[in-house]
Amino acid sequence: MAYEIMRLAHFAALFVVSATVLIHYIAFAPEITREDARNLYKVDLAFWAASAVALIAGLVLWLGVGKPASFYSPNSLFHTKLGLFFGMLLCSIPATKFFRLEGRCDESEDDADVKIETPTLSRSLVRGKFLTLAVIFICAYLVARGVGL
Repeated sequence: MAYEIMRLAHFAALFVVSATVLIHYIAFAPEITREDARNLYKVDLAFWAASAVALIAGLVLWLGVGKPASFYSPNSLFHTKLGLFFGMLLCSIPATKFFRLEGRCDESEDDADVKIETPTLSRSLVRGKFLTLAVIFICAYLVARGVGL
């Protein structure tokens, strides 16, 4: 029973992570309004919360319930997947700083008119995060099939 609950939590969190990364990828333009920044800040909070749930559920699945840790631990693709996940989290930090700075402002009537220039590095890292997530899913599929042992 615990295995199924952890698996569902892991999958649900990864669906939320995927959705938030896709929203960032689509909405993070060279110029956004302050209202967009505020909304992307909320999406970014959902990304970090879902990433934490996915990480905790994944660790429980690896070390606690389900297949034994000896199934995953020697697999190089599994370690690649973990490294890519942490790399994706590191790529999120500059965008998170930008959203925290611009998205926490108080609401005003002209928020839809005020344009904010977004940092090029943050936009590039969001694109990299999208690609990294795709590779993580490929690695996860292969690890679950026993490839890389």
